[in-house]
Amino acid sequence: MNGYPQQYDYQPAQYQPLFWQGLVAGAIDIAIMVALGAWALSLAKKALKGEEVILK
Repeated sequence: MNGYPQQYDYQPAQYQPLFWQGLVAGAIDIAIMVALGAWALSLAKKALKGEEVILK
């Protein structure tokens, strides 16, 4: 018998809000990265065509 107390009160349901918060935040981060990537590619495309690129 060891000196560590046994813990049987672990309930995964208490961590569900943290899981959903992380999932939603991750989805928003991915959407922002995709939008910024598309914007950067459109600027690069304009620059390669020789058009004037204005950063606003």
